[in-house]
Amino acid sequence: MTQPAVSNHLHALEERFGVALLTRGRPLRATPAGECLAEHARRVLDGVSALEAEMACHTAPHGPLVVGASSTPGELLMPGLVTEFSARYLDVAVELRVYDTDEAIAALLEREIEAAVVGHEVDDPRLVGTVVGYDALVLVVAASDRLAGAEISPGDLADRPFVLREQGSGTRRTAEEGLAAAGVRPRVAMELGSNAAVAGAVAAGAGIGIVPLRTVGTHSSVRRVGVRGLSLSRPFLLLTERGRQLSPAAEAFAAICVGEQNT
Repeated sequence: MTQPAVSNHLHALEERFGVALLTRGRPLRATPAGECLAEHARRVLDGVSALEAEMACHTAPHGPLVVGASSTPGELLMPGLVTEFSARYLDVAVELRVYDTDEAIAALLEREIEAAVVGHEVDDPRLVGTVVGYDALVLVVAASDRLAGAEISPGDLADRPFVLREQGSGTRRTAEEGLAAAGVRPRVAMELGSNAAVAGAVAAGAGIGIVPLRTVGTHSSVRRVGVRGLSLSRPFLLLTERGRQLSPAAEAFAAICVGEQNT
């Protein structure tokens, strides 16, 4: 709106209510009556937005949908879910964005995406998490390593170099928490940005890696190592923002994610 149009609307409001809404001077400030009117106006606008969101729930899913995932569920879980969703809802154009876990949470809270699937528990009262799957992590070494296929004790890992995911990754957090519970403090020799990169570095002899079990079969040059007393399992969680009304497309996507866990 132009400045004269704004002034005309303000004058009309002042005449309607018989009060001054703004001080006449510099800097321009709202009077107490103006602050009161602004607060009520915000409530009206919020109510209109809520009404539009609720009415949208009564229509079939359509339009764009942007969802996110941290890298591991983005590689292992989301391709199948997105494919199933797209086959069911032809009128929705879905976009998947892959981040590390911290970035996915930030994108969700900044409303760049409507939902996110991550590979680590999240303790944030602003978010709601629903388990949609589980993932097992395993230790791997190069096929030529003397530990390949062996079952060892946690103490046998002392002084061995580790190749781990980057800080902020759910895989990294689960690995560190599981190792700490087994009394192992890893000597991190290398940090890499994907599970495939970790497996590749391990295959080249860079050290011991920790990757999802489902990725091991795709790398014939690495072998599992069993460690007594070490458990590395973590859930995949669907995250949404608490109190946020999801679009019909996002509601449908969440239903597919939860249905995957129940099958």
